[in-house]
Amino acid sequence: MRRRLGLTTILAGAAWSFGAPCASAQSQEPEDGAVDTIVVTAQRRAQDLQDVPAAVTAISDQALAEQEVRDVGDLQYQVPNISIATATGTANAARIFLRGVGEDESRGAVDPAVGVYVDGIFIGRLLGSLFDVVDLERIEVLRGPQGTLYGRNSNGGAIKLVSKKPGGENEARFGGTIGNYDYYEGRGMVNLALGERAGLRVSGLYRERDGYWDLNPNGDFEGQGGTVGDQEVASVRGAFSVDFGTDWNALLVGDYTRDDSDPVPDSAAPPNDVDDDVFTIEPLAGVTCSQFAPVTFQPLGCFTDYRSKIETGGVSLNVGGPIGQFDLMSLTGYRETTDDLATRIGFPYFQQTDQDQFSQELTLTSNLGGAFEFVTGLYYFTEDVQLDTTFIFPSTVIVDTSSVAGFVQGTYDFDEATRLTAGLRYTDEKREFAGRNIALSGAVPDLFGSEESISEDNVTYTISVDHDLSGDVMVYTSYATGFKSAGFSPDCFSPNDLSGGPDACFRPVRQEELGSAEVGVRSLLMEGRLRFNATAFWNDYEDLQIGATVPDLGFTRFNVPGSEIRGLEFEANLEATDALSFFGNLGVLDTKYTEVDEVAIGGLTNSGAACPNGVPTRSCALGLDLKNAPAYKGQVGVRYEAVGVAGGDLVFTGDANFEDESWSLVANGPPHALTDPGILLNARVAWTAPSDRYTVAVFGRNLTDDEYWRAASANSFTAYAAPPLTYGIDLDVRF
Repeated sequence: MRRRLGLTTILAGAAWSFGAPCASAQSQEPEDGAVDTIVVTAQRRAQDLQDVPAAVTAISDQALAEQEVRDVGDLQYQVPNISIATATGTANAARIFLRGVGEDESRGAVDPAVGVYVDGIFIGRLLGSLFDVVDLERIEVLRGPQGTLYGRNSNGGAIKLVSKKPGGENEARFGGTIGNYDYYEGRGMVNLALGERAGLRVSGLYRERDGYWDLNPNGDFEGQGGTVGDQEVASVRGAFSVDFGTDWNALLVGDYTRDDSDPVPDSAAPPNDVDDDVFTIEPLAGVTCSQFAPVTFQPLGCFTDYRSKIETGGVSLNVGGPIGQFDLMSLTGYRETTDDLATRIGFPYFQQTDQDQFSQELTLTSNLGGAFEFVTGLYYFTEDVQLDTTFIFPSTVIVDTSSVAGFVQGTYDFDEATRLTAGLRYTDEKREFAGRNIALSGAVPDLFGSEESISEDNVTYTISVDHDLSGDVMVYTSYATGFKSAGFSPDCFSPNDLSGGPDACFRPVRQEELGSAEVGVRSLLMEGRLRFNATAFWNDYEDLQIGATVPDLGFTRFNVPGSEIRGLEFEANLEATDALSFFGNLGVLDTKYTEVDEVAIGGLTNSGAACPNGVPTRSCALGLDLKNAPAYKGQVGVRYEAVGVAGGDLVFTGDANFEDESWSLVANGPPHALTDPGILLNARVAWTAPSDRYTVAVFGRNLTDDEYWRAASANSFTAYAAPPLTYGIDLDVRF
């Protein structure tokens, strides 16, 4: 009843819920007092955001700075119905859910459900996906299945990071930040014009911070604790652009990031926390640390070897230009990611990952100038992953993937007001898998090893109709599909004598498919001062892939045959005066499982722990909420600009962020798996000198120092706390 009353209240206030301040670097100059025109490339061609018949949020470099978005994880409240957290026990792996669709298993053998794209290159793993915001032009977030233009493993949506390209002028920008917890950050960018047709742009960042957690072991390890959660990140990006021929361009980009930050540690959640402080890590009551306990079984507060080293980097080449009435583009990319991790996820966990990927895409976009325009292309992707882990037992998993796809999408204008868009994509994919539990396979090799292959194809499509009610109001309806590749569980914990089959080790999971119906309105009101966009959607989810403990099988992965997600989304931006604007967004979700089998019943209910009398039943499983899907979530904020303060411009930005409770574990329990952030307040005040030469800003996040977490482990009563109150000072200088 409390949740339903909360939803009613939020829906009643939707009329004044305003969207995140957005402006693309390609924005056109608005009329006096009007909101900016936002240009996006969500449909593979430059379009005004208000003309796109899809749910897209675009955030400019200015908005990223003013809202202190420093990495992908900071998009937490900037986008309706998004949920992001660092994966359990890792330093740099994103748990991204859009509209309740996502994946929180960060190990290398498991695919994402929300695609992350860096300058058009798909990032194959969740590991290393918490990219820092360095020299970006904008971020575009596409909600809903992107199976036609973006393809595999983007059935929940896509996050596109668009970097700034080398320009035609010499310029430089350097900045730094200092903050609490000994936070230091240095960043810089240099752009060199190499003649009239070429340019070079180099940017970089270095960041470090002390951890938020204090480790206090007892017994044999007393005095061996210290600070946990320290951050140390260094990244660099170089881009070379050259124009050649007639309107042709080649853009060569290379990037490298080294993240030596500690993983996010687990700590006891109330009421099991001895000192009632989630930022201290000590043994549970009655537990004494012993040097004789194997390192793989060290309990909470006794494990001291938290460490992580992640290296990721790649190169890409984008070549494009006109051929008659068409534009041809070739995008080639190669990336590598490695990691070495020691952490705790209920038990001590050790991981080494070695991943590399190659992709090639060719697209042809029409510029016919008539009623019909289209984009078509071919895509090739190959990836090799080796994952070595020790989680109770040591295991090795190798996954080799190759994927080929062809796609086409076209738009036909019936008249000046009505358009039909339709697209189709065919994907053919092959995956080779080999897994072995090293400790157990020596004794019983047939039970604890697996070598399998999957060959599958998939057809995804989209169709939409949009109509201009006026020059400033467009409505649309659409249906789109997407899929997530079939795969395997990276786990093998127990023999199969209880289940009588091979599924306990490296269990295969079927392809995950999603169909989504959507209705939306895109509007500019009040003479262009108010941008108000609203969307309603309905998702039909087949064979949702989930990782959880299944009776007789242990922790593994399985499919849930049927799920349903419905929701509403509101975004707007109001320019109340030339100096004062309001922004925010609201997302509403209603999720449920609609079909379950015996494996899903046991896995979803944690062997019945979530059910009356501890007995797993179909009705109990069907009554659970999907994880990481709060019933409502939103943001309301204000931006005020005062001109002529000490000769310069003063900008204040503040926002309040709110969301309903949600579960981070599929069983909707134990109680500490409930995420309840409360209302989070952020603010920033920035002053820019008259010459626009430098900017000084003071900022604070989580100003009320709210204590909460977005991830938990079922055993050990542990949670992975979100950052406390942080604050600091920014200085940026431009030349």
